Amino acid sequence: MDSNPHNLKTVDEKPSGYLDADEFIAFCNRKKIIIKRKDNLPRFCKNNDIKMIKIKRIGSSGSTPTCYKIPSESKINEIIDNLKSNNNSLLGREIVKKKKEKILEVFDKAEDQTESRTSIAEKVSEILGTPCNRKLVRSVLDQKRSSKLNKLKKIS
Repeated sequence: MDSNPHNLKTVDEKPSGYLDADEFIAFCNRKKIIIKRKDNLPRFCKNNDIKMIKIKRIGSSGSTPTCYKIPSESKINEIIDNLKSNNNSLLGREIVKKKKEKILEVFDKAEDQTESRTSIAEKVSEILGTPCNRKLVRSVLDQKRSSKLNKLKKIS
C-alpha cells in the first residue's frame, strides 16, 4: 500500500527547483536551519508551508521518495525567526543556552544594586537580538547565583 498522508501530487521524475531529502537537509543546514532527522522532514515542510511532491517509486520495496521545493530567501528568514522563538527546536535550544550565558555575564559584571531582573533581561535582548524576559533571568539566577541575589536592585 502506498502512503500519502499529505495528499501530495505524484510525478514520474524530480522537476527542477526541487531537492530530494538528503539534498534538502544539506541545503537547510547551509542556510543555518539545522535539521538532523530525515523522518520528520515532511512534517517540518508542512508546518513551514514548503511545497512537496512524491516521485513514482521504481519497484515495490521501500517508501515513495519525496522531493521538496527550494524555499525563497524570505521564506528561509521566516523559518529561522520561527525556530529561534521555539525552545524545542535545535536553533531555539542554542539561543536559550546563549541567553543563559549572557544573563550570568551581565549579572557578574554588574555593580551592587545597579541591575534588576528587568534591566538584565533588556540588556540580554539587546545583545542577542532575541526576546528575553524576567522569568528566565529569575530562574537562571536562582539556579546559578542564589547566594548573590542581594546584589540585585530592589524595586519597591
